[in-house]
Amino acid sequence: MEPTTPPAADPEAPAFLDAAFLDLLDAIDVPALVFLRGGRVAAVNRAMARLSGPPAAGDTMDGIIDRYRVRRADGSPIVRSDLPYVRALRGEVVLHGERFELTFDDGTVYRTLITSTPVVVDGSIVAALSVWHDFGAYVRDLAAGSQER
Repeated sequence: MEPTTPPAADPEAPAFLDAAFLDLLDAIDVPALVFLRGGRVAAVNRAMARLSGPPAAGDTMDGIIDRYRVRRADGSPIVRSDLPYVRALRGEVVLHGERFELTFDDGTVYRTLITSTPVVVDGSIVAALSVWHDFGAYVRDLAAGSQER
C-alpha cells in the first residue's frame, strides 16, 4: 500500500509519520486524520480522501470548521477546547465520540461521530488520531434493519 502523504513531501512532517504509520492510517476503513498541536492536519487516510472535497494534509481545524460549516449535531455551540482531537492531545481517549455535521463543497451534509486518541511516541503525546464514523450511514442501516422485522 502506498502511503497517502509521504513524509518526504512535507519538510515539516514529524518523524513518526513514516511509511509504516501511514500504512496503518490507511488500514482504517473509515475517514481518519492525524492532527498536530495547533490543529494542523498532518495526514489523512484514503477513506477521508474519498469524501466530497475532504480535508487534506496541511489544513487546520479552524479552516475545516469554517470551510465545512461544522456544527454540533444538537445545535449547541462548538467549544474548540473540547473538540475530540484537542482532548486527545491532552491525553484523553475519546471513545464514545461526539456527533458533528459538516457541509461539503457540493452541498452534501456529512453526519459524523468523531472519536480521537493520542498518538504517543517515546512517552510523549505528539499528535491526535481522529476517526470520523459515518453517523448518517449508521442511522440508515438501523432504519433498514427495523423495516426488515
